[in-house]
Amino acid sequence: VFGRHSEGCNLLVDMSKAVQYLNECKDSANSAFQLVTSEGPLCGEQMRGVRWNMLDATLHPDAIHRGGGQVIQPFRRVLFASALSAEPRMYEPMYLVEISC
Repeated sequence: VFGRHSEGCNLLVDMSKAVQYLNECKDSANSAFQLVTSEGPLCGEQMRGVRWNMLDATLHPDAIHRGGGQVIQPFRRVLFASALSAEPRMYEPMYLVEISC
C-alpha cells in the first residue's frame, strides 16, 4: 500500500508469513494506514517518507471481531506508537522564490 489515497511516498509492507484471516482485514488496515499518514502523530500533519513493515499479527478467529470497527482503531494506535518510538522530526518548510523584473 502506498501513501495517502495511493499517492505519495509512504509504504505499508506486509512481511508477515502465514497469518490467518489477514486477507479479510487488509481493507481495514489500509484505511487505518490512510488515516495515520494523513494526520501524523506530532501535530496532525501529513506524513512523508515513512515505511512500516508488518511482521506479524494475531487476529480473532471469530469473523465478527475482525470487522472494520474492531481493526481500524487498534491498527491506527499501533502505527502511531511505532511512529512516535522512531523519534519523528518536524521539518521547516522552505520555499524558493525567483523574482524577475
